[in-house]
Amino acid sequence: MGYGTKFAEPGYSQSIAKRIVGFTYAGGDAWGTNFFNLDVLMSDSTDVEACAAGANSPSCAAAGAQELYAVYRRTWSYDQISGNKISFGPINDVKMALGVDYSAKNTTFGPRVRKLRFGPMVGLAVPGYAEVGIELYKESGHNGFSPYPQGGDVTFKTTYVLAADWGIDLASHLKWSGFLDHIGAKGYGTAPETLLDTELMYDVGSMYGAPNKLWAGLEYQYWRNKFGNPYSTTRGAKASTPMVRVEYHF
Repeated sequence: MGYGTKFAEPGYSQSIAKRIVGFTYAGGDAWGTNFFNLDVLMSDSTDVEACAAGANSPSCAAAGAQELYAVYRRTWSYDQISGNKISFGPINDVKMALGVDYSAKNTTFGPRVRKLRFGPMVGLAVPGYAEVGIELYKESGHNGFSPYPQGGDVTFKTTYVLAADWGIDLASHLKWSGFLDHIGAKGYGTAPETLLDTELMYDVGSMYGAPNKLWAGLEYQYWRNKFGNPYSTTRGAKASTPMVRVEYHF
């Protein structure tokens, strides 16, 4: 669960407060790893939901939008599949990665992001895990103004994404984790997009005899040219958002 007051959305000049409730699963098998995350993002009334009366009507003025954002990641590990250990400088594994993103939001704009990515990554020898790679990237989206390019559905051009994710044990009961994506321009006037999301968390449960159950800490998100919108010409397309974060591990 997270909360921050400095979120941004393309087209909005004001900062937006959001509460985020999420569910995460991370696991592995004989071939590699599986990761799934579902976030429910609840905006304040600055980011107004759509309604039959119109977004600017008094009945909608106090209703913040809600968004669902789901992520699935799958990796296939050479180390695990072959049984052969790789040791080449800082590299300790070679992987193939597959990713799918799916979102929906109940605003008049009505964005619904669909992403598919696939490509090689290398694992790095750190306390915990870290991996970096480059993937092919395909995205489609939607906005509530029609027809495109003013609005409607669009399938963007295939591009690349430079990707990194990590979960590093800094000290006893202290971890640093996160991900970084740099996505190339996708056509239709888009600009290269950078998204960093990282958190520093402390194992609060260890203080009460229940280690790895309750974690708390700080999260930070930086998003430049959000959804490919150039921040130099689109208000709300750049955000720097500190958050507080709490996790409960089942």
